[in-house]
Amino acid sequence: MLARIAAPIATELPEAIPSVLGIRRGHDTLAFGNITGALAFQGGLLPALGMTLTPWRPTPLVLAALLIAIAGAVMRRVCIMRAIVLRPTPMRAGGLLYAGFLGYRLAA
Repeated sequence: MLARIAAPIATELPEAIPSVLGIRRGHDTLAFGNITGALAFQGGLLPALGMTLTPWRPTPLVLAALLIAIAGAVMRRVCIMRAIVLRPTPMRAGGLLYAGFLGYRLAA
């Protein structure tokens, strides 16, 4: 349980700090590319290896995480389609999704 909670924070925090600094300096594209590159690796390659090399069966917790991840992706896509730059409000919404998953995990 600790790995599911701490791993995203520990792996993404080093990527988030330069992105926040980039946003403050007006480099939105660089900040978004930094986060996107990290997420593409950690959210694509590593789970694919895990699902391929282990007996994987989706549980309610996995399905909840999947739905929350899809909701986050849809939110970001809407921001991109409406040309909303990376601002604190959409980032807070992503944080609320993470907090929702954390609450679901702790309640399960």
